[in-house]
Amino acid sequence: MEKSIPNLNSTKKEQIRTMFFTLKTLALFFSMIPVFQNISKKFNINFDYNGYSVYTMEITLMFICIVMFILMFIFNRNENNRFLQILEMSIFVVVFITAIYISGANESYYKFIFLFIIISYTIEYGMKTGLAISSISTGVIATMDLVLGDNSGVNKYFEDDLALFVMFFLVTWTLGFYVKLEQSHIQDLTEYANIDGLTGAYNHRYFYELIGDVFEDSMKNNNQLSLLMIDIDYFKKYNDMYGHAKGDDLLKAISSLLHNNIRTSDSLFRYGGDEFCIILPGTNKEDASLIANKLREEAYNYNSFGQEYLPDGKLTISIGVSTLNTKSENCNNFIENADMALYRAKFLRRNKVEVYSSVFDQVVETDNMNPDLLENMKSLKALISVINSRDTYTFKHVDRVFHYCNIMADYLELSIEDKRLLLFGAYLHDLGKINVSKETLIADNNLTKEQWEELKKHPQDGADIVKQIEGFENVVPIVLQHHEKYDGTGYPNGLSGENICYLARILTVVDSYDAMTNQRTYQKTKTFEEAFEEIERCKGTHFDPIIAEKFIECIKSI
Repeated sequence: MEKSIPNLNSTKKEQIRTMFFTLKTLALFFSMIPVFQNISKKFNINFDYNGYSVYTMEITLMFICIVMFILMFIFNRNENNRFLQILEMSIFVVVFITAIYISGANESYYKFIFLFIIISYTIEYGMKTGLAISSISTGVIATMDLVLGDNSGVNKYFEDDLALFVMFFLVTWTLGFYVKLEQSHIQDLTEYANIDGLTGAYNHRYFYELIGDVFEDSMKNNNQLSLLMIDIDYFKKYNDMYGHAKGDDLLKAISSLLHNNIRTSDSLFRYGGDEFCIILPGTNKEDASLIANKLREEAYNYNSFGQEYLPDGKLTISIGVSTLNTKSENCNNFIENADMALYRAKFLRRNKVEVYSSVFDQVVETDNMNPDLLENMKSLKALISVINSRDTYTFKHVDRVFHYCNIMADYLELSIEDKRLLLFGAYLHDLGKINVSKETLIADNNLTKEQWEELKKHPQDGADIVKQIEGFENVVPIVLQHHEKYDGTGYPNGLSGENICYLARILTVVDSYDAMTNQRTYQKTKTFEEAFEEIERCKGTHFDPIIAEKFIECIKSI
């Protein structure tokens, strides 16, 4: 399995910590040798099991306590706690000074033990810390040599230790320079690993690494957080017309435009293809929407090569906005919300900013529900969530149909009550699919006869569920009849013409249009224009002719 850079860094840090532990343990071991030797000479102790003295036991106990004390800091300290770091260094320096003094001070053969902490702390904290430890070590040894040595002539010990002093600083400088070089190299590699080679924005891998950390931190500290998901409109058409080289130039230009119009605290990513993401820490929904609209306007005002041949005659971008709230279940849900908002912006004819809000919340907002009705709606939402877990297409389809119905209701100037019922019907129209097998829902080939018969039951099953929920009686005909056809060839009851509920006839057109314009493995996706042609062709047979005409006018007017 491929490891990410953070995992590699974490593994490396763990290995280095183990190395430092070993090095510091060895340093303590060497510092105790002169202590034991001194005690042995002073009390003439023979170190065998029969002659093990009280004094030796006391010193051994002291040694164990010191080791345990140091280990406590090595393993349990906060790495960012400067006080504990300095305290640990100070303890080692004191232990080494004591060991050298006991073993003969200026005459000691153990002055070299300072190398253990010089090496350790230079690697761990860098050249400056290593030079500080080297200076202290040199100062301590030089003081012992000059104060305790014979200064009547040439100070032999000081003269001999000059080479040791040079070694301290040489080791520090060499290791420090190497560590600095390695850190710079790692930083460069990390940058290369995180940056998209074409656009200069951060890449897809780093997006998921950073968004997880930022999301977790925002949830923990109750901070605001927003995410923009951006898509260049008609980019495929642009690529087809001018070639991939010009397409790459456009991607670089858009990346630069976005980067120049965001704050220093924000992070820009190339999410993939012609999609970009921007993480906005500390940003609420209103501010995120303002930022998104500013970016959309900047892109619209940008003069790009060949833009006059694009459908709108201008380069445009669509943006989906997701904002962290208490209802965000997890980071993936947060990202999916931005993606869903982007999809809404694009199917609403592009060059738009769409702020995510769940279909459920919008259904609830259509009127002031009494508490009992709201609880019933939550029960229905739970059933729809089950469908989503089995077939995400149906869930997203419901979301899109709901928004089309919302637009259509306003275009037709429906009454408040009719709009409310239509939106409830749009939200619940595929509820009966909870009884359809997963194999049928996600079939990647044409349905078998048995699967088709199973699927055709979902309007009746959905209506049966809804009719049991108090307060939704008027929604039942919409759910039941949304697959009836104007000429009577639909299902489940073969109703025709105005025998089909008016709101169900609206939903039929919307439902079919969305099914035609979205990818399913067993059918070819139609363009908006092709879908309009199909609706025109089926006026009077599949669709109510007046509603079909109004729907085409509505969508074209967006």
